[in-house]
Amino acid sequence: MYVVQCSGLLTKQLSSNCIRGGTRLASSFGQHENCGRFREYRSRVALWLKQQSGQVVKACTRQFEFIAAQRIRRSLQIFHLYTRIWDEVALKEFMKSWKHRAVRNARHFLTSSIGVTMYNWDHERISEEELNSCKRDIEEIHRLTNITLICPKCHLRVVIDTQQPDINYCTCNGGKVSATSNQDPEGWKPYIERQDMLIWRKEEPNSGGLFAYKVYGTFSDVTAEDFLQTQIDLDYRKKWDPTARELKIIDTDPESKESADNGIDVVYWETIWPRLFTNRDYVYQRRWIIDKEKRLIVIISKVTEHPNAPIKPGIYRVTTYWSYMVIKPYTDIHQPGIEFGLTYFDDPGVNIPSAITSWVAMSGLPDFLIRMRHASKNYQSYKLITEKENVSDVSHISQSEQIASGYNVENNKESETLGESDAIECDLDEEIEILTPETEESDESDEDTEDSIDEGRGLLRYFFFTKLFV
Repeated sequence: MYVVQCSGLLTKQLSSNCIRGGTRLASSFGQHENCGRFREYRSRVALWLKQQSGQVVKACTRQFEFIAAQRIRRSLQIFHLYTRIWDEVALKEFMKSWKHRAVRNARHFLTSSIGVTMYNWDHERISEEELNSCKRDIEEIHRLTNITLICPKCHLRVVIDTQQPDINYCTCNGGKVSATSNQDPEGWKPYIERQDMLIWRKEEPNSGGLFAYKVYGTFSDVTAEDFLQTQIDLDYRKKWDPTARELKIIDTDPESKESADNGIDVVYWETIWPRLFTNRDYVYQRRWIIDKEKRLIVIISKVTEHPNAPIKPGIYRVTTYWSYMVIKPYTDIHQPGIEFGLTYFDDPGVNIPSAITSWVAMSGLPDFLIRMRHASKNYQSYKLITEKENVSDVSHISQSEQIASGYNVENNKESETLGESDAIECDLDEEIEILTPETEESDESDEDTEDSIDEGRGLLRYFFFTKLFV
């Protein structure tokens, strides 16, 4: 610090005039001519400064460079220090987020790392309490109807969007009263009214503007048993629902009783989405029960994770899905006439504008309900055809066994065996030549059919609400 101060003092005192003649320094010293021994060194100091002025300037320059280098070095050290501190903070944040993901997906990580193929039914099973809590859904829907769809003045039905036949509607205020602005304390608002169907919806919290739906329907020509089987018979579902690309049971609760009145399964379901979208798939646990005492059928489906259904590349796995359905027959589960209630929410993982969502709901849902209604009415015919096909397959197998045994008895001689084998080979060659172009043509026609079906499935309304009744 002393060197810096001296250098600064010398730099201020020296100038170009001082370097050439030293006159300014001499004048400054001249003020102290009478100050003792200092007067004797005046001429010597002036002469020395004149002779060593170049060295002094060089020393000051080197000192300045040294100070500048020290400052730059200190700045770099501070920069590296803050960089390391930021790296540590970022590393801590990364570790924190990774730990959160690991905790959230611990079950998936464990099953994938150690190769465990067991599903924890004790932890994941839908409880009896949850089943019992759904048994009053029909009564809750009737209460919701009275709150949001009945005029308090005339006690008649209020129009939601369109009037339906055989219903007496409210005529207060010229019949211009709409129920879309009504709302119950839980947030359910009337949304759609079609023949034999009412739909409410409410915005689900923390879902980014998505809605949960509540459906109430009445089918006078469908039995509760057939309506249930239309939901749980996956082979039949793949026949009447063209949006189901893959639908299968991947696990069954080992503790569930083998009975026709209940069932607990884990189902894998892949749905076909329109072009420009990836297909969606679901892994969900489905539990259903027939309560004969209360004459109710309850079906609950909730998304889950299963080691036998890993995430497939190119398909979006839906992680938020639940549905609760209650079916109540008018008289008996084997007699026509039911009413059903469904509460449902699904997050498909794509932001669809609200206008498109409304159009999908108002046009696609009635079409799907009609298709499902016809499928329920035709379920018994499907069972008869399936049973006949099974019987014919069994009889065909027995006949082929008899023919094979007779063939072995008759062909004891080597010559006859060789001759008939040659004839069979010739016939097979001819059949291959004849069938090959036909199979190729059928394959092409199947491809064309699939393309046309895919084009027909391009509308959003064709698939959106099929998830309601999965």
